[in-house]
Amino acid sequence: MMMNRTVYNQPERVMLKPIYCVLIALLISFQSSSVFAAASEHANLNPQLQAQLKSLPLPDDITGKPPRFGYLRKLLEISSGARQVLSSDSPEAHSAYIKARETYILASLEPDTSKVNALLDETVKLMYQAIRAASPKKLLNHKKERDYKRKLLSVNALLDALDRIAVEKKNVNDTNKLKSNISEILASAEQLVKKSEFDRAREQLDEAYLLTKTGIDNMRSGDVLVRELTFASKEEEFSYEQDRNDTHQMLIEILVEKKLGDKPASYRKTIYDKIVAARNIRKQAEKLSTAGNFDDAIVEIEKSTKELVRAIRMGGIFIPG
Repeated sequence: MMMNRTVYNQPERVMLKPIYCVLIALLISFQSSSVFAAASEHANLNPQLQAQLKSLPLPDDITGKPPRFGYLRKLLEISSGARQVLSSDSPEAHSAYIKARETYILASLEPDTSKVNALLDETVKLMYQAIRAASPKKLLNHKKERDYKRKLLSVNALLDALDRIAVEKKNVNDTNKLKSNISEILASAEQLVKKSEFDRAREQLDEAYLLTKTGIDNMRSGDVLVRELTFASKEEEFSYEQDRNDTHQMLIEILVEKKLGDKPASYRKTIYDKIVAARNIRKQAEKLSTAGNFDDAIVEIEKSTKELVRAIRMGGIFIPG
């Protein structure tokens, strides 16, 4: 029985070997051709893009290259993102996609491993840029609205903190003036959201966030702050004051300068003079800190911030402090 089974099975295995080889070869060939077919399935909608794809075939031989090459090839050719890009009519998406392919090809030719990884990182960046550009407007708006709502939660949390600190510092009246300004900005942002103008709404929300944060920082600054907070060193305290100064600088750039367009030149000059003075004082503070004289550096940067507060108030934005 064993002899019969052996004699019978041996020729069968010999006959099946070449069949398996043919099947494997056909499968490889099918996968290779289907990769380009999947990537260019929708490119018929754009002959120029189709021509560019044909002129930029991705390399088959990536021997010795990082495993990421295989993943990125799928991302470029057969992923849902690739299909989305190639079926879109967005020139921006197509441009980023072509750059991604070109960068991938450059990476395959680069012998330096560190340069290869940098090129692959750039490929990923460009590909996701292409996917974002090809995303349907409805999906983009949904994401923007979600981000807006998250930021709004942060603003509301800060406003709650502002109220608590105002009571604690017995500064409710001044804080209410600030909150009135913030409420106007938030109401305007909400109107923009209703019109699906999410980018402009988010800009205004960022303004409200910055304004609220500045109000909190100002009420907790100065002698009261130093008594309440314990810094590990004078250097750490100086760093804290630098951050406060940066916040006021941003507030000027985002809010104050927008309100000065219709003001007389002499009025604008008075405000800008204060801003220039504040920046010069800050430079002096940073020189002192570099020399290790943090006590005087803190005094100077606080002076700089006070000048910025004066400029902000002159610009029509009241902040407590």
